[in-house]
Amino acid sequence: MKTVQRCILSAAYWIIIITFTAAFLAKSTGKAYSQSISLPRTTDAPLVLSSMFTNHMVLQRGMRDPVWGWAAPGVQITIRFAGQSITTRVRSNGRWETHLAPLPPSALPQNMDVSDGKHTIILHDILVGDVWLCSGQSNMQYPMAGWFHRTNLVKALAAANHQTLRLYHVPMIASMFAGRPHRTAPAKWQTCTPKTAAGFSAVGYFFGNALRKRLRVPIGLIESDWGGTSIEAWTPAVGFFKYSHLKQEQHWLKLAMAREAALHGSAAPANLAHLVNAPGGYPYDFQSTWRPDPHQNPTTLFNGMINPLIPFAIRGAIWYQGENNVLSHDTHYYAQLKALILGWRHLWHQGDFPFCIVQIAPFNYGQKWCGPNGNDAPFEPLIWQAEEKAAADLKNTGIVGTMDIGPGPRQILGSNVNNIHPADKHAVGHRLALLALSKTYGLKKLPYAGPTFHSATFHKNRVVIHFTQVDGGLISRNGRTLNWFEIAGADGKFRPAEARIVGHTVVVFAKTIKHPTAVRFGWSCVAVPNLANKAELPAMPFEVRRPR
Repeated sequence: MKTVQRCILSAAYWIIIITFTAAFLAKSTGKAYSQSISLPRTTDAPLVLSSMFTNHMVLQRGMRDPVWGWAAPGVQITIRFAGQSITTRVRSNGRWETHLAPLPPSALPQNMDVSDGKHTIILHDILVGDVWLCSGQSNMQYPMAGWFHRTNLVKALAAANHQTLRLYHVPMIASMFAGRPHRTAPAKWQTCTPKTAAGFSAVGYFFGNALRKRLRVPIGLIESDWGGTSIEAWTPAVGFFKYSHLKQEQHWLKLAMAREAALHGSAAPANLAHLVNAPGGYPYDFQSTWRPDPHQNPTTLFNGMINPLIPFAIRGAIWYQGENNVLSHDTHYYAQLKALILGWRHLWHQGDFPFCIVQIAPFNYGQKWCGPNGNDAPFEPLIWQAEEKAAADLKNTGIVGTMDIGPGPRQILGSNVNNIHPADKHAVGHRLALLALSKTYGLKKLPYAGPTFHSATFHKNRVVIHFTQVDGGLISRNGRTLNWFEIAGADGKFRPAEARIVGHTVVVFAKTIKHPTAVRFGWSCVAVPNLANKAELPAMPFEVRRPR
């Protein structure tokens, strides 16, 4: 009965969070932005800029920044910025695009003039620095002002006055059609103040502010996220078709696009496919029909909230998502993540831009997802495994750990596994900044990751675990015996094991198991391990079996 009550309360909590957030963001970000336009708009295809270009924006330094918009076909467009004057012609479809020559960083506000000979748009207060995209679900979306209650971020928010940190918040808008990406989003760039930062991603803010202070260049942050959404909705069609073996999703999209073409945009498609049962023996709750809420369908959030950003020049992306795919029993999140990352990179035409993943934090999803003991069902550990594999396999991709993230920055241990929104967003943003500073910006001496499994040596009745990213040595964060190590014998059943630090290794054993066949660490929804390195970064979970 208690389990049923917890599930009901958890579902109600999610509904309240998502409903409140949608209303809040619609109110705070849905207003149209203002620009200086010399003449009023007319009916003869007036000059229009992409909604990415507004007052207070940050342009990406060191790249050929694309600038684009719409006007009458054949018209010549002239852009003037930072001593450059560039012209281009509008294509027959009414769209124009050109590129600025690479720009050095500049915190000096500048204006940009865009003209078609009859109309001139003037944008003010433009800086040049680094632009990062912040995306995912509710843990990325969690704002500096918190939800419903005061948070540990009150002091940080009050101090959030930064002239060289700029924020662009994409409102939650889903495309009703899988095959029709939106071209613009009703958003605008804003200078970071306590007022503008209040509704902005806390993880994104702490990440961007850390970069701003360390690099001493302007930072632009683009937030595009939506709580309670699965990775499929954020993935472009090209990701599914070109970079994955996800046959069910490919089949669904083909049917969806065929139905949409037949409808000619007159109505949303429905009852498109019947797709059930994923590989691996676990039920996979991929939707068999078009859901009433379009933000839960493949490609719809990419089309509505990411495509309008492309091809705006960015330095990289940070990604905090996966909880919803635990709930859908996703056993192939690696393929999903690969499809998203490579799909975004393909469409942005910026090569393998940096992509930083946040490991989703431990959370007690309930017996259906975690089993009665928290470790009898593998869905969250499988997401962790997929995140680590993507970080290892894909170029310029990294991951930061969250196994120790608790309800407040001073609570080093005691991760609240009954809170799906851990409160310590500062630590997450800080670790993302360490990862970017080391891997993207080349500051090699900065520790950016916790102990990461490298190899295991099975010897008689014990297993020796070798790690990378030890950064000064291995420690127990609370000085107590290492926890959350398990070992299996010939029967394959895992049992709690003793673990001791020996140099840069951990020796694992159990008195009742003479010939271990497998070992794992932190392999549970409710794990709160204490293994870390001397940089106080937590170890990543793993599972490994003895070679045959």
